[in-house]
Amino acid sequence: MHAIMIIAHDQFALLEKMITALDDKRNDIFIHIDAKVKDFDFERFKAIPKFSEIHFTQRVNVTWGDYSQVKAEMLLIDAAVKNEKENKKYSYFHLISGCDLPIKSNEEIHKFFEEHNGKEFLHFSSNPVSDSSVARIKYYHFFRGKRTFARKLISYTILQIEKFLGVNRLKKNNIQVQKGCNWFSITGDFARYIVENMNRWEQIFKYSYCADEVFVQTILVNSPFKDHLYMPDCNDNHLACARLIDWERGNPYVFRKEDFVLIKSSPAMFARKFNLTVDGDIVDMVLHSIK
Repeated sequence: MHAIMIIAHDQFALLEKMITALDDKRNDIFIHIDAKVKDFDFERFKAIPKFSEIHFTQRVNVTWGDYSQVKAEMLLIDAAVKNEKENKKYSYFHLISGCDLPIKSNEEIHKFFEEHNGKEFLHFSSNPVSDSSVARIKYYHFFRGKRTFARKLISYTILQIEKFLGVNRLKKNNIQVQKGCNWFSITGDFARYIVENMNRWEQIFKYSYCADEVFVQTILVNSPFKDHLYMPDCNDNHLACARLIDWERGNPYVFRKEDFVLIKSSPAMFARKFNLTVDGDIVDMVLHSIK
């Protein structure tokens, strides 16, 4: 079985279509809805799947650059692991956003991960890791989230003091930093390892900045699972996490119907991102093709 973990804050019509597409007795679905969202119809969404279990996690107010991004991921992983039973273990945990879609059928997705069972699907940015990425964890970042001028000034002052004092949280904790895309497909064993060591990593990431792009990658390279990567080279290839993401045409690019051939020819399992307002036709085309 697989655990599908979704972080969503808008585009709920697209989320509904995604849940319907992933509805399968071999999938359980876990969703984090941003705490900023008001009047979300939980009962209606709980009634969508006919075969999958669907669970909604505790909600946090997710802010860009803040630890809350990592917290939302941790809540999802923790909820999925705690939902396991002696006769029901998830072989893979997939983290996707509310504006992603599967681009292969459930049968194809399960077959692919069964063929590569034991491999960790994580994207890594090209080496070497930049000093700015390392600094996200190396120093304490007490002011994150909304970056007002006053907060920026205070943060800069504190950072200079930390540098003067020789603060190095990485050396203290013997940590190697790696960075990559925050969407992943990891084995159940690695997901359970994250949960078992969650207290340690929470203390490290709690005072970090923009940690969602270094969170899982850093845990993996400092774990016994570091040699289990599907693509061990840090070559900025998103197929390493079984995703199709276009950063050349956008931030990332929103797919349109003229991209259908590109999407269908990709060996990836999931793609991001989509937007019904920008182009609803491509969503229907993709979902029809994987029925």
